[in-house]
Amino acid sequence: MRKHHKSKSKIVSYAEARRIAERLRRAGKKVVFKTGCFDIFHVGHVYGLRLCKSFGDVLFVGVGSDKTLRRLKGAGRPLFPEQHRADLIAELESVDYVVVLDEPLVGRIDHGKILSIVRPHYYVIPADDKALEEKRKLARSIGAKLATTTLDVKFPRTRKTISTTNIIKKISN
Repeated sequence: MRKHHKSKSKIVSYAEARRIAERLRRAGKKVVFKTGCFDIFHVGHVYGLRLCKSFGDVLFVGVGSDKTLRRLKGAGRPLFPEQHRADLIAELESVDYVVVLDEPLVGRIDHGKILSIVRPHYYVIPADDKALEEKRKLARSIGAKLATTTLDVKFPRTRKTISTTNIIKKISN
């Protein structure tokens, strides 16, 4: 007999995210939203998501779709399908809900609709985000505070920043 895992119940649809977020806001909870690719999961993701959670009470994470990752990252990506990446993120204690993003890519943004549905208090992005101005406008349009984070986790020997792209380069060499 198969047991139902709590992490599976953390992965929600857009409709479920709407109901959950409305209930949380009525209860006075601070809602935080973060998006990402999470293609090769690493310690920088753990630290980053933990930091995101510190902005509020409940953390929603939007996981980029396979289609979006192919467009943003190029051929050969993603390495892992969206459902695997969502399952992995859902296992984290700091993450309360996961939504697989199901929206067209507009510029570099694939999550405008879900942000307008969840209406988080905080929308968290990296300080060096390539779409900073687009995301600043998006946050303003939904009444969220844009929170930028700087988290530079390094490989021990090389001191290069840990990122999925750098991990792929290191494996390839």
